[in-house]
Amino acid sequence: MSAIVVHGIGALCTCDPLRGEAPGVVRDAALVARDGIIVYAGPEAGLDRSDIPRRALEVHARGAAVMPGFVDAHTHIVWLGDRGDEYAHRASGATDEEIAAGGGGIRATVRATAAGTVEDLAAAGREKALRMLANGTTTVEVKSGYGLEHDAEMRQLDAADQLRRWRDLPDVVATYLPLHATPDGPRDAYLDDVCTRGVDGAAGRATFVDAYCEAGAYSVVECERLFTAAAAHRLRPKIHAEQRSHSGGALLAAQVGAVSADHLEHATNTDLEALSKAGVVGVILPGASLVLGGPPPPGRRLLDAGCTVAVATDCNPGTCYSESMPLMVALAVALGGLTPAQALVAATAGGAAALGLADRGILRAGMRCDAVILRAPSWIDVGYHLGGDIVGSVILEGRLAVPSKA
Repeated sequence: MSAIVVHGIGALCTCDPLRGEAPGVVRDAALVARDGIIVYAGPEAGLDRSDIPRRALEVHARGAAVMPGFVDAHTHIVWLGDRGDEYAHRASGATDEEIAAGGGGIRATVRATAAGTVEDLAAAGREKALRMLANGTTTVEVKSGYGLEHDAEMRQLDAADQLRRWRDLPDVVATYLPLHATPDGPRDAYLDDVCTRGVDGAAGRATFVDAYCEAGAYSVVECERLFTAAAAHRLRPKIHAEQRSHSGGALLAAQVGAVSADHLEHATNTDLEALSKAGVVGVILPGASLVLGGPPPPGRRLLDAGCTVAVATDCNPGTCYSESMPLMVALAVALGGLTPAQALVAATAGGAAALGLADRGILRAGMRCDAVILRAPSWIDVGYHLGGDIVGSVILEGRLAVPSKA
């Protein structure tokens, strides 16, 4: 039996709605876990020391705040190649169309990624996942979408599976994203392949299926066709919706009962109300909103509509190259209209909801023990200290993980 006890916690941010006002803070607290599962999370004065197993690893928080590990519910970290020059060109005024005409854009990543082996892809993803862990992320969703051709998409999913097998990385949830880049050949033939061979191959490799519903990408009809085919293979739908224009993707998400609808900058209030009624989690990606310079992420509007909100990085090579969930929490406050408490809950419990995970994102007895010990006594620093080095230690499934900051 392995066990860990963290005592001397100044503020335990449980993100547990049963603890009252968000983020469910317990002062002068302790946290205990056995075999990766929390057995106690509450006031240290209420902890019975006889319940702590012998040889438990004891960690003193020294008055620092402790919170759940971040659950990053939207990333694209398995890619190859570099698009730094493209980022500079966009900043100089180049349009996406001009960048694409010069061989850049998502197609550049597809060319580089599709040429890689599973080992190449896993190694590249591992570097990013280690940086995520150092920033407090303990669960990360990983999408395909840069392979385009069937075997290349499967290699991305196999690389995600390899990341999942490494115990020193955040837990990985894989998503099949075949409708991302558009094919060179006939679209109908490509869709036929994705809806047969594609979903069949992804069924043993991924939990979710995703689609980029956008003008210039894929239509509502095409995305719905994919979701229908994927349902027979028990792949649950997620969708990139209303990011650059109003496409109808949010209403499709509500119609098919998607687990989440992500981006949503151009969603109407009617769209958001439909998502709320259907129980679809709204995932905001404030880093991408900032880089693209469009409408702000609709965090406040989602909450006003009654939706569960998640905050994620959208870590990708084109519009948000960042592994930092603390930065996204800060941007969710500065751009998305969330309070620091709401943003913290959205980045933990909200992220878990966006991945259909009921065993994490909250520090409560019976939950998986993923936790972050901050460097400061105030949990507000997560959203307040922009780009700050706020993470002290990370506990990953009840083990003290060594942050990769060397």
